[in-house]
Amino acid sequence: MRRDGLRMSPAGTTATAAGVKHVPLTYHYLDIGDTDGYASFTDKDVTLDHPGAALRRGRDAVLSAHAAQATLLSRHELTAVVADEDMVVALGRVVRSVPGGDGPAVHGADFADVFTLSRQSLVRTCRRYYYAPPPDPSAPLPIRY
Repeated sequence: MRRDGLRMSPAGTTATAAGVKHVPLTYHYLDIGDTDGYASFTDKDVTLDHPGAALRRGRDAVLSAHAAQATLLSRHELTAVVADEDMVVALGRVVRSVPGGDGPAVHGADFADVFTLSRQSLVRTCRRYYYAPPPDPSAPLPIRY
């Protein structure tokens, strides 16, 4: 069913419900450094697309990318998980603790991850978007010739 260009479908299918459970678990496994646990929720042809990083295709490439960035000083704090058929969107904040002189400083960035799922409710793709504040409206526009 379509309404105003938006795909609408009945919520609550078994595959969608499983995807809603699998996606938060992927963050949990990444946060504790368990790449095998993370891999158990990914399709063998998984694709990872994060800003500022090369596109990764295939489970081995994606696991290698996550392992290279793995640190127990970062965690994902989810605020919402929304699903429709084979798509799951997770909203949250990735928080990194940086050890410092007077205790760790905490830095974070808000994100939206858009997942597509396989027929088995495994992660097939993940594309990340980060929040960026809008430009200053009082700043002059660049001159283009």
